[in-house]
Amino acid sequence: MQDTNYRQGMKRLLLYLLVLSVVFVVAVQARPVYAHYFGATVNVDNYQIVFSPYPATPKAGDNSTKLNFSVLDSNGDNLYNVYSALVVTEKQSGNITGQVPYKLYEFSDFSIPYTFPKPGDYVATLQTRIQDNPKYLANPLVVNFPVSALDPHMIIPFDELMLFYVTPAAAVIAGLAIYLHSKKKL
Repeated sequence: MQDTNYRQGMKRLLLYLLVLSVVFVVAVQARPVYAHYFGATVNVDNYQIVFSPYPATPKAGDNSTKLNFSVLDSNGDNLYNVYSALVVTEKQSGNITGQVPYKLYEFSDFSIPYTFPKPGDYVATLQTRIQDNPKYLANPLVVNFPVSALDPHMIIPFDELMLFYVTPAAAVIAGLAIYLHSKKKL
């Protein structure tokens, strides 16, 4: 009896050591994980620039809007220590509505908060200086992205429509269907 308890204890100890070893190996091999934005993409030379505003359809006057950018190399990897600036112009008139001066970004995935002054079509121009590339260190890599700001009083954006109206309505309909179906079985 004592011998079987000893064997079970040893098996349990070996199992714990095995699990601990696996966790240790995974922890040592783990590397930082980076995520990129998904959206409109422009390729320039060996670089890929991605633009993804949040919300997807910004509202004029909304100070929670973020203009998200990813500047990636030809392998889809982040660049490090890039300087980027942003100029936002009205598409029709070309008038500048906002500028964000050059700023150092440790990783080339970054967000710039921006409030569109009024509804309309705009062009977001990203200017990036890349330290490891002499061409784009002297003259910035310039990419234009069209973006429209909606009137917050006129239209319900698709994501809001789904979240606040369609999803609850579908849940109510499904609940009613299940309830009526269960009543017929009784």
